[in-house]
Amino acid sequence: MSNSTVLVVDDEKAIREYLSAVLQLEGYKCRCFSESLAALSYLESDKRPADLMLADISMPGMDGMDLLRSAKSLKPQLPVILVSGLYELALALEALDSGADDYLRKPVRPTDVVNVVSKYLASDTRAQEDAIQTALGEFLAERDGDPKASAHIEEIFRSLGFKRYETFQHSKRVAAYCRMFGERRDMSEDELNGLEVGALLHDIGKIGIPRNVLLKPGALSEEEWDVMRAHPSIGFRLMGRYEELARAAEVVYGHHERFDGGGYPRGLAGNSIPLWARMFSIIDTLDAITSDRPYRAASSFESAFEEVGKMSGKQFDPALVEAFLQLPVDDLKAIQAKYPDPPVE
Repeated sequence: MSNSTVLVVDDEKAIREYLSAVLQLEGYKCRCFSESLAALSYLESDKRPADLMLADISMPGMDGMDLLRSAKSLKPQLPVILVSGLYELALALEALDSGADDYLRKPVRPTDVVNVVSKYLASDTRAQEDAIQTALGEFLAERDGDPKASAHIEEIFRSLGFKRYETFQHSKRVAAYCRMFGERRDMSEDELNGLEVGALLHDIGKIGIPRNVLLKPGALSEEEWDVMRAHPSIGFRLMGRYEELARAAEVVYGHHERFDGGGYPRGLAGNSIPLWARMFSIIDTLDAITSDRPYRAASSFESAFEEVGKMSGKQFDPALVEAFLQLPVDDLKAIQAKYPDPPVE
């Protein structure tokens, strides 16, 4: 039984009652408010329990975004999860800039609510973030890149990434694979460092995607796919604030483009896709094929090579595929062994 208190803020009574009923069944205590000012008045007292807040965005008077900013000003460590039927790129960026810890898109299933709340109120959350921070520090210590760029990477993770970066081992693997690929193409040290950073942060934009879309167990609807396809643009905007990361940001922006023009978010084709993004898309596919998933076991590197070869000229740049297929499998396996995923539950 949890002793945590969740504040539920929504102007619709039915939604307040639904969210609080779901949480109370899990043992959480709930305090419900129909408008933002009442919730803020509650938060102003240090004697009133508040461990997390679920807030609608579209409310009359003070909306959820203003409530988020005011709540973070009063209690910076309070996790705030926004809930809304709306989703736009600008809205996601504003939520991140204002300090939102997570995002749920209506309609929300009971499991969506329980999973996101339990994540932030679990006793091991701090330990998980510390583990990622340690791993990031070790990664940055191994590279001989621009110190300012490394500082920006740490800043991005501290302010955003630690909240919801569950695939750090995957990111370190693809960064190492990309460096190896770049070395085989005689890239300069600066280029290698930039490519590596872009690979490490390729999915940082997913922190702006509603959790119940990002982690939906079944197939996404077309509307949900429209939401998911926003993550490269979100990541590019987040990284574009730092001049030293500008070229690495092109990996983030372009890693879902296809050589035949059928990718997203810009529908680029051929050499109009930045080189590093074209390289990374091959590496990302390699890691996807050779990693375990809840629904299938990992395939061999040889099988991954075969699959990449089949997509030459379609998903991937043919010249880069030819170079990729020359990478030594033993060296790739060594990288995989260095950065293993935790067991799939």
